[in-house]
Amino acid sequence: MAKQTFRIEWDAHEYEHKERSADWYWAVGIVAVSGAIASIIFGNIIFGVLLLLSVFSLSLYINRPPETVHVVIDERGVLRGHVLYPYATLHSFWVDEEHSHPKIILRSQKTFVPLIIIPLGQMDGEHVREMLVKEIPEAFLSPSLVEKILEYFGF
Repeated sequence: MAKQTFRIEWDAHEYEHKERSADWYWAVGIVAVSGAIASIIFGNIIFGVLLLLSVFSLSLYINRPPETVHVVIDERGVLRGHVLYPYATLHSFWVDEEHSHPKIILRSQKTFVPLIIIPLGQMDGEHVREMLVKEIPEAFLSPSLVEKILEYFGF
């Protein structure tokens, strides 16, 4: 018996854009410069330079508006933009609709990218869940601690 084909697709912003005040940039800059000075005092000049470069590049990146990403879920896997995540490489999924920016969290077999977050946009989370549960198991997943901390501080 042939496998039924299905396909759902939508467009969504890749992340929730937050307006940041000048005070936020001052606070991040002061913390970065303080950390760099402390690392130089302790004899780790390279880490101090790396810290300053990281904060500078992050502040440039954080100002850009979110791009619209095209998402497709079909019988092959989950396609986010131009990257396909086949079902064979995914352990489980969770549809997180509790936040203002709903998303699908996929647990991957990859070591360096264990969680893949896909924005739901205006798509119905229950409909997406019904499609994904046919292919991979549903299990509670939440963003990593680092991601929660970064979100708390406004990144």
